[in-house]
Amino acid sequence: MPLHSYHDQLQTLALTDLTTRAKSGILTYLCIWIILAFSYDLLTKFPAFFLINTLMVLCFCVLRISHYIVLTRSKNPDIAFLYQWLIITILLASAHWGAMSAWVIYDPRLIELRHIILVITPAFAIGGACTLSISSEIRTLYPLLMCIPFIGALFYTGDTESLVFAFMTTICLIYIFSSSKATHNDYWAAITNHLVAEERAELMEQLSTTDPLTQLKNRMHFDKEYNKEWRRCSRMNCPISVIMIDLDHFKQLNDKFGHVFGDECLKKAAHAIQNEVSRPADCVARYGGEEFIVLLPNTNPKGAYNIGKRMLKAVSDLRFEVDGEIIKMTCSVGGATTTPNFEKDRSNLIKDADSALYYAKEHGRNQFYSANQTDS
Repeated sequence: MPLHSYHDQLQTLALTDLTTRAKSGILTYLCIWIILAFSYDLLTKFPAFFLINTLMVLCFCVLRISHYIVLTRSKNPDIAFLYQWLIITILLASAHWGAMSAWVIYDPRLIELRHIILVITPAFAIGGACTLSISSEIRTLYPLLMCIPFIGALFYTGDTESLVFAFMTTICLIYIFSSSKATHNDYWAAITNHLVAEERAELMEQLSTTDPLTQLKNRMHFDKEYNKEWRRCSRMNCPISVIMIDLDHFKQLNDKFGHVFGDECLKKAAHAIQNEVSRPADCVARYGGEEFIVLLPNTNPKGAYNIGKRMLKAVSDLRFEVDGEIIKMTCSVGGATTTPNFEKDRSNLIKDADSALYYAKEHGRNQFYSANQTDS
């Protein structure tokens, strides 16, 4: 998997997780602010304080709701932009709360809010930094922006209680950095390991179903797809076709020019055959040795005939040069079509295609023969 792909996947996962974790935060800010505002009648007693901070809280709510809508409803969201949008909004919200807390500590008219702010602000800093520690920026800046103005105002006030709270909050900050660093590292290690495990599982599955020489699917994968498509075509009452291809005189070419040449022939022939199918459900596999098999769901005899003839030509058009000698290669192709049902023996279709292939070989090679020849 390319490095940029890892980065994209990690950033997408981080954005999704960070958005999910942050959803409750903005609601918490809003609810606590409403409780404070109505409990202490801030609109009547301190209208400027109330209006400024209410406007800020509502602004952050709108930004976060807008972010969530864009993320969830966009078909191709700009992950990097949305990630920065979320981080900046969260940090601005923490800076606002820190400034508002400092205002409460500094302004003697707001003395009745002092003790509740002394409790709430460190609690917000701890909860937010650890919950949102996915982002290294939030892990570091969130508690700083929330607590530094708060601590500064306490030191400025200078009384014993304020200084005690200032020193205790500073110690709390150190603890927050230590704890959030651990959760940050644990999160990124977990999702990185998850992606690595997924990639390895995908690679193992691919290796288990892919022929290493030709990079076509192997016989095991073909059998699985064949069983699946047989059932599907049975339900839909539509035809299914199988084409079998065998390289002519391959053993003689292999013995005469060597196994390296033989391997090159197999790879180029496989590529030529694969190029003649385009539908996702079509399956080209190496069936064994120099033999290939093609699964064509929802394909009638005429369609299988046309594809088989194209494959025949694609292989016969191949040219190989060995010590200045131009070597041509041909193949024999057999096809069969049936409309399956659950009572039929599915192995008979492959047997019919195999019989058609051997008919083509026995009657001159380099030709296509269909078991449904009369329908072609």
